[in-house]
Amino acid sequence: MIIKARKQGNSIVLTIPKSLNVPVNTEFTVDLKNNGDLVYKRTDQKGYDLWSDPAYDNYDYEAEIEREYRELGYNPREVKPMGKELDNGTN
Repeated sequence: MIIKARKQGNSIVLTIPKSLNVPVNTEFTVDLKNNGDLVYKRTDQKGYDLWSDPAYDNYDYEAEIEREYRELGYNPREVKPMGKELDNGTN
């Protein structure tokens, strides 16, 4: 079965065909693999705990932070506070 990503508002949407019988309001986590594959996993409806998910045992958080800095164009920790940011009650 092939489905196609499509734009809806500011999002890219993948639909789930009705023939797969996925109940409405079923929650999933999604992981983007290095090769571009998306992997959706159904969460435990009793409460998903991201920190105990073994899919993230070897996750490269440092690489994710670097990717976010590249996306932002700067490292927020290296920017000197200005204006109201200076008055945080700790002066």
